[in-house]
Amino acid sequence: MTRRKRLCLLLAVLTLLLALSACGAQSKLVLATTGMEPTLDLTLPDTITLPDKGRDTVYKSYVDKAYSMALAAALLDMDADTMQTQLAGHLSYDAQTGYIQYYTPTEELTQGDLSEFPTDAQLEQTVRERLKKFEPELADTSRIVFSSATYETNVSSKTVDVTPEVNGRMVYGQYHISISFDRDGNVTALTQQYAPLKMGGTRTVRLADAKTVQARLDAHDFSANIAQELTDCTITGFEQAYYMNAGFNAEGDYALYPIYVLRGQGTAADGSVQDFEVLVSALAG
Repeated sequence: MTRRKRLCLLLAVLTLLLALSACGAQSKLVLATTGMEPTLDLTLPDTITLPDKGRDTVYKSYVDKAYSMALAAALLDMDADTMQTQLAGHLSYDAQTGYIQYYTPTEELTQGDLSEFPTDAQLEQTVRERLKKFEPELADTSRIVFSSATYETNVSSKTVDVTPEVNGRMVYGQYHISISFDRDGNVTALTQQYAPLKMGGTRTVRLADAKTVQARLDAHDFSANIAQELTDCTITGFEQAYYMNAGFNAEGDYALYPIYVLRGQGTAADGSVQDFEVLVSALAG
């Protein structure tokens, strides 16, 4: 074999290895853990049938400053130019992710009783109306949840969590918008960890079967949403959802990956029955 042929062969092998490495990196899903995962011993029951012979989609999202600013302005009930002028010093934009944060200094907030704040229904209507002016589909498909208040007095704000759905499914991870309101219904804080999905920037993947999911449960390779250690845990149901990583993937974009959300019940130390929820990768590989 001539030196030139050996060099060409070496380059071809290196190219193949790089391509394989890139493919593997594209499927990288990193679930945020809580530290409670090792305490859960879980078995997937025969009564649950996963769509293991099916396929799903990995979505890429992209950074669009104009879109992000316009959405934030709509939620703040002002136009983008006014927002950047009036809120300068309290508004930040991450050019790498497209995420936006706005806050009102604590000393400017007035505390009061929770009963003095707008009701959940009133704030939900406000948020949906503002979303509808910006993008009607976003208003219709977003899930809106209110953060639980642990006290009734000395409340400075009430927070609304907005999670846009994808294909009618919940999205976990870094893909939501949190909006805080004061007693008069004014926005006091905005955390917009949401970017539009890239049309055409999708990839089809195979879904994990029950054997693969059980292996991940045995290895405690999942994210657990529990407040205390549980025993005698039983999985009673599951839901297909998506998860967005907290960091960039190899392609330089954020991505939504398919996951299984397993739900069930277990027994706490005091003998009470508690609900639990775990997130498991639905990727076959």
